Amino acid sequence: MPSSLESLLNAPYRYYIRKHAWRVGLGLTWLFLTNLMETTIPWLVGRTLDQITAGQPVRTVAVTVGYIIGITLFLSLFRYLWRFFWSSFHHRAAEDLRNRLFAHMSTLGPSFFRSRKIGELISLISNDVNSFRMGIGPGLLILFDGIFMIGLILPMMIHISPTWTWQCLALMPFVPFVVNFILTRLHKAFHVRQGRFASMSGSAQETISGIRVIKSFAREEAQSRQFNIHSEDFRTSCNRVSMWDSIFGPALELPVALGSVLLILVGAHRVVSGEVTLGEFFAFYQYIQRMIWPMSAIGFSMGHVQESRASFKRIRDVLETKPDILDQGQIEIEHIESIEVKNLSFRYPGAEQDALSGISFRLEKGERLGVVGKTGSGKSTFIEILTRQYPVSPSTVFVNEIPIEKIRLKNLRKLIGVVPQEAFLFSRAVSENIALGLDNWELSHVQAIAGQVQLNSEIERFNGGYSALIGERGVNLSGGQKQRMTLARALAREAEMVILDDSLSAVDAKTEALILSQLSNELRKTTSIVISHRLASVKDATKILVLNQGRQEALGHHAELLQTCSTYRHFSAIQSDPANAGASV
Repeated sequence: MPSSLESLLNAPYRYYIRKHAWRVGLGLTWLFLTNLMETTIPWLVGRTLDQITAGQPVRTVAVTVGYIIGITLFLSLFRYLWRFFWSSFHHRAAEDLRNRLFAHMSTLGPSFFRSRKIGELISLISNDVNSFRMGIGPGLLILFDGIFMIGLILPMMIHISPTWTWQCLALMPFVPFVVNFILTRLHKAFHVRQGRFASMSGSAQETISGIRVIKSFAREEAQSRQFNIHSEDFRTSCNRVSMWDSIFGPALELPVALGSVLLILVGAHRVVSGEVTLGEFFAFYQYIQRMIWPMSAIGFSMGHVQESRASFKRIRDVLETKPDILDQGQIEIEHIESIEVKNLSFRYPGAEQDALSGISFRLEKGERLGVVGKTGSGKSTFIEILTRQYPVSPSTVFVNEIPIEKIRLKNLRKLIGVVPQEAFLFSRAVSENIALGLDNWELSHVQAIAGQVQLNSEIERFNGGYSALIGERGVNLSGGQKQRMTLARALAREAEMVILDDSLSAVDAKTEALILSQLSNELRKTTSIVISHRLASVKDATKILVLNQGRQEALGHHAELLQTCSTYRHFSAIQSDPANAGASV
């Protein structure tokens, strides 16, 4: 039996119709009853005309008019009911798809996000999901509406006059060929439009995120021209869609409109001769006019469905993307007692050479590992491996003597607190950003942690203190403040293992030394890894790992490396020179 995701990917419409069967059933039931009542109105009006022309009593005519009024009142109720149930169906379907897409994105690794623009992903969650909703919701409903109307009106027309029916609808057999011709081109146009919308969104997001850089280089006009190119491409694609969409309606309405003209030509003499009553002629004419909507409805529906298919194709491409790490581990641990790496090598997907090669060390609980190396030596890659952002060869990384791939991914990451090199803050209060990893927290705890990273006095000067809202991505904070706040966030979790990935590079050397000095006792309570360009930050570490072009050049403590490692000795000489005080490597 196929899985839930497989069923969704193979047949999304069928999947959601089955999932919300009772809402769909009630919505279509009330829609059918609505259409049934609507088709009786022309017949009742025609009957009223015949009663009047035949000179029947006013009471008889009034009864028929009463039926029309009663049906009209019930129509209002039934229209509300089918809209209520159908809206509930397609909005729930969109919510489920949106949540699935977002949840799946959260499982994907760095390789996926490095190849996709943020604007494109936002477009998928918002624009493409909404396009799918319009297809499975209004699009599908309009299609059923059109089918019901044709199924109800056609028998009424045949009942009045089979001859008039085939004469007035003679052009209808050509409609499917017209539909197929236009829909093929409409589907391609929708697909192109969605892609260009994503490109425009990506350009806008990139420009807004990098506005400081753009202004500092006086590139506002150049960036605007680039955005205008994307905007123009999107406008052109929209016009292409509009062209085929505009042709759709008239192409389907034309055969019905010609049928109305034919009715006058072939039916007028029969009314005059008395073969057909005036009421029957009026009812038949009304039915032909009402056939225009079903034909148009099918066109509109196919337009929504084609746009929905194009959007779901883009969504499916993401849902079918496999995570870099498949969480197949079955073991859960409560504490980290040791970390061991044995001859670790790693190569990024598609790369020609290893990013890391021959890395080996062992770290016991409470020990601190310092990692140094030139830019591009693999330090950040090393952290991504330890936190399982990328897969590694089996039995090369061990936690508590257990191969890391056998430990549940979520369990492992809960035990590790990472302070990334690039600080990221959310548009929330200061206290909420620091307490991000905590389910329950006290403000006093947050304040104590902020004090450890030399941030408490600065926060208290904010307008609102710990309740002050941080701008998007921390735009209203300095680089040093952002880094220290992310450091406080990691410390607040009291994780089993803390990793500092050059997380104090934006503060001066003196402040960094003061922070690390105050954190020394805290770091002794946990296993820690400190990556830094400054040797002062790692010289007190239990072990120091020196990386050089992705390879392990040396492993030892500070005094030992000064004697045995030329690269480490070179770093020390540069940073010991008073002229280079505070310099990094």
